[in-house]
Amino acid sequence: MDIIVSLYHLIDEFLMPFYRFPGNPLAGYYLGTLVLSLASVVIGELSISIAFRINRKMIARENQEINHYQDLSVEALKAGDKAAFRACNSIANEAYGKSFFSQITLSAASLWPLFIALGWMQYRFGGVEFHLPFTIPLAGSAYGYFPTFLFTYIFMRIVMTRFMRMTFRSPHGQT
Repeated sequence: MDIIVSLYHLIDEFLMPFYRFPGNPLAGYYLGTLVLSLASVVIGELSISIAFRINRKMIARENQEINHYQDLSVEALKAGDKAAFRACNSIANEAYGKSFFSQITLSAASLWPLFIALGWMQYRFGGVEFHLPFTIPLAGSAYGYFPTFLFTYIFMRIVMTRFMRMTFRSPHGQT
């Protein structure tokens, strides 16, 4: 547990200036949460990139296997050999399933920063409740850190995806 608290103190050193900068506590909270969300997205994208680089030979091999057995199944179908078609198609489907789950695993590499960010927010803002801006506070209308983080994370994910597409677009209009 001491390691986690030490990690949270390290995160505090980086993030708390953003939470305190505007002077207005609510504005600071939203600015800090936006920066935390951006950091989570960027670290997650870097994680995917590293995981992809480490596994790119395996991914290429899986894709070659899929294409090979798919081509064999098409050739068997053209030749009228239904048994060979079924066998090759079955192997191609199995290779596709294996590749599909490998891709899901790689995508999950982007999620680990969320758990650390949410843990830090629980540690820092677990007992704090907010009311929706520009509304009259009613009983039961308060919310905690999770919805604000989730909203800002989704917003930053969309912004970063568009930024990456614009930044890394090839001159021919293909990404």
